[in-house]
Amino acid sequence: MADELPYAKYGVLVIDDSPVVRAMVSRMLDQLGFGRVQAEADGSAALTYLETADPAPNLIVCDIGMKPMDGMKFVETLRALPAVRLARLPVIFLTATATDELVRRARELNANGYIVKPVTPEVLALRVERALA
Repeated sequence: MADELPYAKYGVLVIDDSPVVRAMVSRMLDQLGFGRVQAEADGSAALTYLETADPAPNLIVCDIGMKPMDGMKFVETLRALPAVRLARLPVIFLTATATDELVRRARELNANGYIVKPVTPEVLALRVERALA
């Protein structure tokens, strides 16, 4: 039955420093039918995961405000990786506020979208569909 779901063959990496948000977003992605959902607490941990992930995820959902490595620095580092398959991964940002500066910076980093928290299943599904189109 899982093979009938549109995202069953896809993997997604969720990065957020809040265990509650990580669990909530991961659950929503499971419900959307993603075959693999990995969650990490910050950008540094996510980069470590990506070094050995096999297969690599097809999508990243990433909080902006994290420590020690925030989401913007994570995506900047991701986009500079020599492995093109990783550098070009679609990224959806999660943010508490969508200021003009954050939106501009996200576009500069070729982010594929952003969601203002709180995350809802409907908005997440829409952003995922657009990012993977």
